[in-house]
Amino acid sequence: MAALATEGILESRHGVGVFICSETATSLERRDSTAIQTMTQFSGSFMDMLEVRMAFEVHAAGLAATRRSLAQEAEIWATVRAFEAAMSDDTALDEIDFAFHQAIIQATNNSAFIEFFTIMGRRILPADTFSRARHPALITDSYIEHTLTEHRAICVMISDGDVEGAREAMRAHLTRAHDRYRGILYHNS
Repeated sequence: MAALATEGILESRHGVGVFICSETATSLERRDSTAIQTMTQFSGSFMDMLEVRMAFEVHAAGLAATRRSLAQEAEIWATVRAFEAAMSDDTALDEIDFAFHQAIIQATNNSAFIEFFTIMGRRILPADTFSRARHPALITDSYIEHTLTEHRAICVMISDGDVEGAREAMRAHLTRAHDRYRGILYHNS
């Protein structure tokens, strides 16, 4: 009980009893800060983070299908066009792929999704994943073209307001990406 009192959760009143305190803004901020620090220092496996990404982004695609604004929809499509224009630039593809996924998260219009992606985006979407030089057996022109096709399919479903279609298109895209990451991990071990 002393630890809970120190945390400001319990208040002991002599002769009256022990009471649960309402959380103060400071204690909430401290708890939130601790949670964020814990999450950003997550030491689990990379594949564990990919499973979190799957759950997070599949749901986000469905939300984006119903909540996006016209401007947000246009931004998602702009990232697809940019990806297509940069098909031979591996470094640009990594950044544009990140922007594509970020635009979908923004289109959820859910502040918790947006904040989570802001904090964890680079952990769940690693850099250098489109490097043909680093992963020549896995990252081929055909693989990149297929990624573009998947991005377009996700966009179509979001634009059509098809929640289940958007989720399924994202699930298919991320399942293939997870297979690629498994291959990268296997080739690097």
